[in-house]
Amino acid sequence: MFKKWLVALAILLSANAQAYQQGDSLSPFAQQQLGLNPEAVTIIDFFAEWCVSCREELPEVNQLAQQLDASQVTVLGVDVDEDVEVAKAFQQELGLTFPVVNDPEQTLVEDFQPIGMPALYYVYQGKVLKVRYGAINHIGQVIMDDLKELGLAL
Repeated sequence: MFKKWLVALAILLSANAQAYQQGDSLSPFAQQQLGLNPEAVTIIDFFAEWCVSCREELPEVNQLAQQLDASQVTVLGVDVDEDVEVAKAFQQELGLTFPVVNDPEQTLVEDFQPIGMPALYYVYQGKVLKVRYGAINHIGQVIMDDLKELGLAL
């Protein structure tokens, strides 16, 4: 439990660090670790088992991911739980069908510096198009609205 609070504290303290923002290019490290499709917008969703908002939003994100045209938009999760077994059990419990990168060493967290959880990054060809932090009601509709705002006709 203490480690979970340390991770949460690190995320909050990282607000003063260089968090990725709209227009930033992802580091080569992040692009390599995530294996992004350069031909599609990727929605990168940072989450954790201990994050109540993540637990509430992920089923809706999962349902949306199944409905999206993968040639245009993909969803990729980053589970920041330090215990990979806890992470995998959480992903299985929620029935996540989109790909998830486990980040137990927090290397992607250090690279992205998310200001809160959950954190969504819309990325295309290595560039950050949009960022959202924290709990969002009706996340599926918000994501669809964001994609339309970004010029994707879905």
